[in-house]
Amino acid sequence: MHKVLGAGALLLTLTGAAQAQEAMELDGIGVSRDVSCKGRDVIITGNANEFRLDGDCGRVDVQGSEHVLRLGSAASLEVTGAENRVDVGHIGGLAVNGSGHRINAEIRGEGQSPTVAIYGAENILQLDLEGPVSIEVNGIGQQVAWEGEEPEISTSGTDHRIERK
Repeated sequence: MHKVLGAGALLLTLTGAAQAQEAMELDGIGVSRDVSCKGRDVIITGNANEFRLDGDCGRVDVQGSEHVLRLGSAASLEVTGAENRVDVGHIGGLAVNGSGHRINAEIRGEGQSPTVAIYGAENILQLDLEGPVSIEVNGIGQQVAWEGEEPEISTSGTDHRIERK
């Protein structure tokens, strides 16, 4: 009897831990909402949503177009689609793909060397770099302005503007 109760308690604990780590999905068209991350991963989809994510987030994945996102901090951020606007306190890594995104972020390695990878066309990034950071710029017409420690930069494509603020 005690073994059955012990196994049941263990299963309940593991199920609760798995549910606590599930990614939070935010979707819609024209939705405005404040959300607390509580360490979870976040997936944002849809069009023209405005989200404010409070607290520390895990990985944040923004898909779609014309979103406005304000974010305190995240382990990493990936932005795909078109014309998304993102303001971030600090993140551990950044991937951008698509066109017309505007991203303001502090990139902080916290014990590791973060990477910023940019693909697509005509994205505009304003970056504050803390610690060693690698920036990879690909595509057409990307604009990257950075301040802080000098990053390692690699490029491919044409018509990029990369400069210290």
